Amino acid sequence: MKMDQVLLTARVAPENGGFIAKLEQLSLEGLGDSVQAAQDELILVLRAWIETQDGQDSLEKALAEAGFLGVEEETEVQLEFLD
Repeated sequence: MKMDQVLLTARVAPENGGFIAKLEQLSLEGLGDSVQAAQDELILVLRAWIETQDGQDSLEKALAEAGFLGVEEETEVQLEFLD
């Protein structure tokens, strides 16, 4: 079954005087001096991860291994930050 959209969820928490944004579904994280900086860093990390996986033709497989079955080339990937 084809998925039209994948919704990834991340959380931001204080860490060592800064902040860490974690996307546990894919074991990705971003660090920053503020909540916004950590979120921005995670977005960059996620984009780089997607580009790398896509370049290796392994994006669908990597997302399936994370529990997102049915991902295809046209599937939209969204990132949401939870409070």
